[in-house]
Amino acid sequence: MNRDYTYIITGVTGYVGNVFAKKLLDEGCSVVGLARSKEKVQRVFTGKCPDIIYGDIRNKDDIRKLFAGDKPKIVIHTVAYVSIGEGDMEELYDVTVTGTENILDVAREHNTVKFLHISSSEAIPHGVKLNKELSNYIPDPANTRKGYNRAKSMADVAVLKAVEKYNLDASLILLAGVLGPGDYSNTHMTQVIIDYINGKLPASVNGGYNDFDIRDVADVLCQIIDRSKKGESYIFANKPDKINEVIKYVADMTGRKMLPTLPMWVAYVGLPFLYIRSKITGKRPLYTLSSLASLRADTDFPLDKVTHEFGYQPRSLKETVTDHVRFLVDNGMVQL
Repeated sequence: MNRDYTYIITGVTGYVGNVFAKKLLDEGCSVVGLARSKEKVQRVFTGKCPDIIYGDIRNKDDIRKLFAGDKPKIVIHTVAYVSIGEGDMEELYDVTVTGTENILDVAREHNTVKFLHISSSEAIPHGVKLNKELSNYIPDPANTRKGYNRAKSMADVAVLKAVEKYNLDASLILLAGVLGPGDYSNTHMTQVIIDYINGKLPASVNGGYNDFDIRDVADVLCQIIDRSKKGESYIFANKPDKINEVIKYVADMTGRKMLPTLPMWVAYVGLPFLYIRSKITGKRPLYTLSSLASLRADTDFPLDKVTHEFGYQPRSLKETVTDHVRFLVDNGMVQL
């Protein structure tokens, strides 16, 4: 890592943000992070801690505080309103789209030598063929499922506009399903694992996605920063998997019984009941129409590009799930 730069990470207490920040800190880099909660900063960073700016990505004055000092800046923009459902649309777009536009504007005001936008494979337009020839995806919000998927696609468009209009050295980093140690926010798959261990998951569904270990991306973060090309996109994933496969690895580790598997049509029938339950309890539903659509999508993402250019090598899903469960236990998020 180049220690002559200041590394700015938005969403520094989030899943991806904190793993990247810890990697950079371990390399002796100067890291400044944007966060909203002092309590979460203290929970996430028990050892080395970035310099923290408390603020909101929707406020440019808060963002400008990240860019203090004369060192050249490398920006890793991870913050987004993550949702597997429709969610609060106004906040979703304000944080994910307007927030991205804000930090792009501020980055141009300063000596920003690299801008990495952490996006999602969910932003890939519906119907795009995933094969080895898909070396660079073109965001197309109109043909992307509304909600989180479309918001990420719109944010990607904003990044590429900044590349074209202002010659900003920016790249898109698309992530598939993130797993592995570091999730202090109980993202969707983490909640599935916790519910299963706690006996609150009655059944599984006959679907899957593509889950990879965020540590494997962190391991090549230096190469990504140094070698990613202006205006290019890079997809990080593993092999397509099934929810039952993840649950089996958790079962092998914990001794829990495997769950019955429901066909997808049963899961769709249950959507209205989960929605009503979430309104009553105030908790997010276990799955939504959007998340079910993701489970049925083609997730055989091409890895040739990131393997060749960065040396990316995803570890086995079993190792990832095992370490993920250990992390949850070690941090008091679940008991075996």
